[in-house]
Amino acid sequence: MKKIYSTFLLALGLGLCAQAQITWDNFQDTRKGTYGFINGTFIPYGLNPDQSGANTSLVAATYTRNPAELFDVIILDGLMADLSDYVSGAKQMSIDVWSPEAGIPIQITLENSITALPANFPTGRHSVYLTETTVAQAWETLTFSFDTQPDPTVPDTDVDRIVLLFNPNTNTEATYYWDNLNAPELASDPCEGVPTNESILNDFECQQNINFIAASSPASLRRVLNPDQTVNSSEYVGTYTRSGADDDNIIARTDGALLLNDNSTQITMDVWDPNAPSTVILSLQTSTNDLIQEMVAETSVSSGWETLTFTIAPDVVSSTDIEQLVILFDPGASSTDTYYFDNIAVPGLTSAEDTEFVSDLKAYPNPATDVVTLEYNLLSSGDVNISLTDITGRVIENKTLNNQPNGTFRMDISTGSYADGIYLYNVNVSGQNHTGKIIVNN
Repeated sequence: MKKIYSTFLLALGLGLCAQAQITWDNFQDTRKGTYGFINGTFIPYGLNPDQSGANTSLVAATYTRNPAELFDVIILDGLMADLSDYVSGAKQMSIDVWSPEAGIPIQITLENSITALPANFPTGRHSVYLTETTVAQAWETLTFSFDTQPDPTVPDTDVDRIVLLFNPNTNTEATYYWDNLNAPELASDPCEGVPTNESILNDFECQQNINFIAASSPASLRRVLNPDQTVNSSEYVGTYTRSGADDDNIIARTDGALLLNDNSTQITMDVWDPNAPSTVILSLQTSTNDLIQEMVAETSVSSGWETLTFTIAPDVVSSTDIEQLVILFDPGASSTDTYYFDNIAVPGLTSAEDTEFVSDLKAYPNPATDVVTLEYNLLSSGDVNISLTDITGRVIENKTLNNQPNGTFRMDISTGSYADGIYLYNVNVSGQNHTGKIIVNN
């Protein structure tokens, strides 16, 4: 059998190379930037409607265009680092898209938010990038190519806005699903190098260890800037506006069973309630919606943050079936109040695999042509195995590196013989799996 690539080069302690892009949003554990103005209907948390295809993520975003707008936009803000490599084509952006039709153009414009105003085109528009769907009703990974630079006076280091357009210059009302937006590196990423803390289920910042999959009012469940940092100093929080239904709820799914222990007998959550007192219910369920325990707390502060505590029953602590959390704000009421919530945590919770071994796992450039570099930092020594598979699960390469000390390692993989497409890599360290995706575009 012909070997797909020939060399694995491992180096210890080498400096960082320029990565081609970062994940801005996968609507699960990585969410960067802030969504601003949006023309159509944007639902950031919802089940992926087609997990059997090229995108197996549990959660994906839904976007329905506003047919009254020719140039219907989604705006995502965040200060980016030097964009010169994106203009030259040395680096490219990518996105996973499920489209109702093939041949749909998708555009990204990178802008300076201060100078780019609605009616002053091309001022402030640093650069435009284009791609087009090639399949209908199926997931595909699309790579953007540089098109034009409407305002070349905007410095490559002074761009802080991504404008995403589906089928621009039309008046359609089509619905698209999208995921895994890989875009330019941030000038400063506060979560870079922050290890996972599994006792924090979701803080809407660096710890996002549960996935929101549904809500009675799905478009109003959002990650937003904290409007009141006087008590809760978090920069980002969750927000939710009730639908008015008596049984209005939010559903979140854990990554596998939530493994409690004798030290994890409570769940805490910060809540901002506009009209206290209100009842808040937190239910523990199986993934098939079977109730395990319903816990109740009451807010006591109006228009201010407070921490609610939900007590887990002793017989539930040993359960291995907890895979879903359901949150109900003011159940039984028909209100349309807006709540903020944050820092959902299980104090004392530790992972079944208590020691974190890997941080700063990345693959670059991505998309790759001739060579892709896997880089990872071992926080503790461990036995390392690295494998690559295609999207069908077929193992392309398997490399056992035995015990490695703590430190930064880098591995170059020749991809020149790869067929274009998606490949998955897995770095296993002492039983812990750390995975990612490589896009090859030769």
